[in-house]
Amino acid sequence: MKVVTASESQHGSSLGRVLDVLALFSAERPDLSLSEIADLQGWPKPTAHRVTTTLVARSFLARDPVTKRFRLGIGVARLVAPLLRSFRLPELARGPLRTLAAETGETVNLAILDGAEALYLDSCPGTFRVRAQANSGLRVPAYCTAIGKCLLAQLDPEEARRRVGSGPYPPMTHVTARRWSDLAPMLDAARADGLAVSVDEFEQGLLAGAVAVHADGDTVAAINVAAPAARVSRETLTDVLAPKLRATAQAIHRAYAGEIG
Repeated sequence: MKVVTASESQHGSSLGRVLDVLALFSAERPDLSLSEIADLQGWPKPTAHRVTTTLVARSFLARDPVTKRFRLGIGVARLVAPLLRSFRLPELARGPLRTLAAETGETVNLAILDGAEALYLDSCPGTFRVRAQANSGLRVPAYCTAIGKCLLAQLDPEEARRRVGSGPYPPMTHVTARRWSDLAPMLDAARADGLAVSVDEFEQGLLAGAVAVHADGDTVAAINVAAPAARVSRETLTDVLAPKLRATAQAIHRAYAGEIG
């Protein structure tokens, strides 16, 4: 059991107050006065004043200079924008993903990085009877999957190491990278090639290649093609499937850019 110090308890209480104030605002209640915030929270006005002053200073609240009423500020938008991008992404990517799955006959997936895991947002099954299978909401370790390594490779190496740790990592198969010293060169190669590859690392007999999806200069997701290694060789992946993956990533990027435009 962790012993919480008085300073930690006070910090947690202050953070809770900040979050409580932000939660007061909604479409039905887009702006509030200082008195209304104090009343809704059951606080003395000086407490409400301290919290709102902090939020205004960090742009999470804005105050109308005439009415003196508060509304959510641009700081909230900066936090929410990446989430909205992720929520909209599966719909925008669905057409290009289906096209790629139909062209290759293999399963195609879309995922984002969540901590040390790749979180699947969408999956389009291939047409072969024997094929890789995935579902939206699936979480897989980033360190041993093509789509996870692709996402890790988009991060600063120190941040990537912070996400997955130094190891040892659980061995999914006999060729799974067990430590950061084994994983780091794979991420370097993925950065250099623009393609992350996994052969037998997550599951014996499974091969996958992944590329990043960019929007507004940022990496927002990755897509992969996953297939039985008995049907698709590593050479076929890099020479035939990788160009199709890159073209699909570009199509998703254009769809996103058109949506924003």
